[in-house]
Parts: sequence; structure tokens; C-alpha cells
Amino acid sequence: MQLPCKEIIVTITVQTRLKHAKMNSGCPKRDQAFTLLELLAVIATIATLAAMLLPVLGKAKTKALQANCTANVHQLGLAWRMYQEDNGGWLVESYPFDNSNVWVQGDMTRANEATNTVLIKSGKLYPFGRNENIYRCPADPGVTIDGQRVSNVRSYSMNSFMGARPAGTPVIPRTAATYVPFFSKESDILQPSETWVLVDEDHRSINDGFFIVDPTARIWFDFPALSSSRHNFGFAVTFADGHSDFWRSRDPRSRSVERSETEQTGNVDLSRLAHGAAVPK
Repeated sequence: MQLPCKEIIVTITVQTRLKHAKMNSGCPKRDQAFTLLELLAVIATIATLAAMLLPVLGKAKTKALQANCTANVHQLGLAWRMYQEDNGGWLVESYPFDNSNVWVQGDMTRANEATNTVLIKSGKLYPFGRNENIYRCPADPGVTIDGQRVSNVRSYSMNSFMGARPAGTPVIPRTAATYVPFFSKESDILQPSETWVLVDEDHRSINDGFFIVDPTARIWFDFPALSSSRHNFGFAVTFADGHSDFWRSRDPRSRSVERSETEQTGNVDLSRLAHGAAVPK
């Protein structure tokens, strides 16, 4: 019986493949696994790519944390403005004299306060933000208390010249005798676009929410985030007119500051903060 053409073609094809397989059956087959040299080449390629990508990813992470921190400070600055708008232009107090009108409560050097969000919520600015997360820098590594690292609830502090003080209060800081002691009302701030309100404070400096800056620019009483872990020696700051900014450390000496009362006359970073903190009498 004669086979259809289609079946003849299939039969020939199968027979051809079988013949080809038999012809090659005597040849040794190559192992399909990687050789050692090929494996080493793959590993070297992956390592090279990782070395190229990791710095890029690290910079992207730093930028993201920086943006988050600046956004936090900006939100607190908006809360600061809403407070004075609701209180006839009177500014919330930066110094915790009796905590009755202070912007935030809590001392980050005390173990029972450093982790207490209730003290955040007890501050006068909280009703205008209602989010305790905006009080902490995402890059803050935490404070050291009694040799233990503690994840503190607050990273930001307020310019010590913001808000009224009780009569008879001594000059703070001691170098500010020839400067206006404080701003009580919004109208007291003559250059709001140049006068800063809140700053990202270094974890080695932070205590209460009262950031003391020397208006004569000689001494670091408190100091902003000046470490490699905090945005690579940079810090966020917000101003009385409502805008916010990110300041990168410019003076190499700033990177050596580790404690309060460090004297660095002529430091451009200290001068920048001093210029925007107070005004001469």
C-alpha cells in the first residue's frame, strides 16, 4: 500500500535523526555544568557589577533620607506658623521653663523621656501636625545613655531665640548680651526669610528642644547634625517665612565637633547659623 506523501516525509525525517544520533553516539558528550574557570568568571563579573552599583545605591539612599528629613522639618515649620496664626502672632516658646507653652517636651539625655512619645504629644505644636514620626530624622542613629544606644523619639530642636521668656531670665547664651534676647511675636522677626526656626540637631548634642546658638559665632553650645551618618555632614533647617533648606557642612573643622562648648572662631558653618538666629540690639 502506498503511503501518503506527508507520512513518507515524517518517516524519512525520523530515520535521518536516528541515523545522526547513532553516528554521534560514539563521541564523548560534553558535561553541561560550568567549568571552574567559567564559574570564576561569572563571580568576578557579579562582583564588578556590585562594586559599581553599591555606591550608586548608597547615594540614592542618602538622598532619600535627606529628602525625608527636610520634609519632616518643613512640616514642623508649618505647624509653627499655624500656631502663631492661631495665637494672635505670639510665638510658641522654645525654652521649657515650666512646659506650659513650650513647643515640645522631653529631654533626649534621660532614658525615661528619650523614648516617650507622650512628651511629643504634650507639646504645643503637636495639635497642628498630629504625627510623632515627623519629629525624628530617619537617619538618626539614636542617642547614647549610660553606655546604651537608645532610639530617641525626637531629632529636631528650635532656635533658642524663638518665643518669650519669663522676666528675670538670665541671658542665654552668655555671649548674647548685646543681642535682642528673644522674639516674642511674629512682628519681631524683621527678616523671616533669613531667620531659621528649627534645625536637625546632632545625636551627640541633643537634649531638650532648645537649640542654643552663639550669635557671636565663636562657640558651639549645641550643634546640628555634623556626622557622616546624618546625611553625610548635612542638616535640614526651616525658616520663619515657611521655606525649608538643606545645609551641607562647608568648614572642615565642623566634622571634628563632638561635644558642646567647642570653640571654633571663624567657622563658616557656625557663622551661618549665628547670622540666622538672632539680631543685635
